[in-house]
Amino acid sequence: MIKKVLTAILVLSIVLTIGCTQISRPSPEIIRKAELDSEWQMQQMKFEIEAGADLSILLKLAAGDKVDGYFYLEEGNDMGFNITGNSLIYETKAQGATDSGKVTSDRFFFVAEQAQGNTYDLTFRNTAEKGEKQKKITVFLEVIYPVSGSIFIPFGSE
Repeated sequence: MIKKVLTAILVLSIVLTIGCTQISRPSPEIIRKAELDSEWQMQQMKFEIEAGADLSILLKLAAGDKVDGYFYLEEGNDMGFNITGNSLIYETKAQGATDSGKVTSDRFFFVAEQAQGNTYDLTFRNTAEKGEKQKKITVFLEVIYPVSGSIFIPFGSE
């Protein structure tokens, strides 16, 4: 009887360990969170995205809420970025002739509107395809938004 219980515990622990490593993924590293005054909060984070994958960061906002932020690549040389509510609000494009079509940083600002809903999706994409030279990108992001808003990263958004 004791052997059966120990065997069951061992099997269960192996299944949980293997299962959890299969579904887990690295989450963004929160570098700094701060309340800027009684109305605003700021979060800085860093995250990696593998070739061909993306990462979504969701903001829950009320109509009229303002969001300001910027990002830059710490590692890698090209990425895609867009902001959507119920439809596309903003999409990053390479600036100037010297950038050769590559996006390495951008600044964004938007105001939440009732027509766009209350959830806004900031999507970061590694534009490299699997097997290309650029394997992963590392992104630094800072977002400033009202204290009444919230920010979260959906589990398994790739």
